[in-house]
Amino acid sequence: MQRPPRLRLMDTYRNLFYTPIYSAVAGGFLYAEGLDVLFGTVPADRAPFDMLRQGEADIIQTGISRSLMALDDGEDDAPLHIAEINRGDGFFLVSRTPTNTWQWNELEGARVIPIGFTPVPLTSLTAALRKRGVNIDNITMLTGLSAADALAAFRNGDADYIHMPNPQAQTLIEEGAGYLAASLGSEHGYLCYSSFAAIPAFVEAQPDIVQRFVRGFYKAQRWLASADAAAVAERVKPFFPDATDSVLQASISQYKALGTWADTPEIGVDGYDAMRQVLIDGGIVRGRHPYERLVRTEFAARAMAESE
Repeated sequence: MQRPPRLRLMDTYRNLFYTPIYSAVAGGFLYAEGLDVLFGTVPADRAPFDMLRQGEADIIQTGISRSLMALDDGEDDAPLHIAEINRGDGFFLVSRTPTNTWQWNELEGARVIPIGFTPVPLTSLTAALRKRGVNIDNITMLTGLSAADALAAFRNGDADYIHMPNPQAQTLIEEGAGYLAASLGSEHGYLCYSSFAAIPAFVEAQPDIVQRFVRGFYKAQRWLASADAAAVAERVKPFFPDATDSVLQASISQYKALGTWADTPEIGVDGYDAMRQVLIDGGIVRGRHPYERLVRTEFAARAMAESE
């Protein structure tokens, strides 16, 4: 009996924002496509694209930001994006004080701990601040903290706000340590925020494996779209053993209500363009590299056509 092809799949950070990935892995959707999936998280001291280029991973969860920056740097092998995971920002602002009448201008003069492990969430946050007319220079940003140190500092009263995804944000709220001030997803609408990517050499050499992967992921997306929060929480619980069931279900319900998760693998041109503009405005990306340079549409199109 021939052994199924192995696929090394990785996320870059473990949070409920990436629930579609965990649903696909735990739900057996990828295995059902004949793939032997080895799933893990990119180590904190490693660059995701280096792992792709060095053959230590085949497909990773990432954002178009990293590929755009690679093109800015003149790298011809910038990873190609094959399926959309998140179609919106999944981060939240949590306040130490009640937010019943909260307004964005209350951030002026405040101490804010932004996400520090990647520049994109902070870039999205500053875009929202500009949109809301907030003077960013009047905010004290406590940068450079790890997620664990950031949460400890917030609980200790060292900041007025913290910028976190779920389950961290919802955990603070459930503990009574914080109050939801704003959802960044509500501020921006559709952005191609997270997607799966692989280096061009892998896409060209293994199109059948890529197609199987996208097909299985699409089936997981369809399941996720129809499943209730309790069923999703049960499926992804092994990835979040420290989160309570109530935190998981509330977080999942919130992401569903916000439309955070893409329900098809298709990466929209409008979402790509909107995300690219946020990155350009934030100074992370320089060039207006076109959609067609980084997005391989045929795998999503075929997976969707086969399901009709």
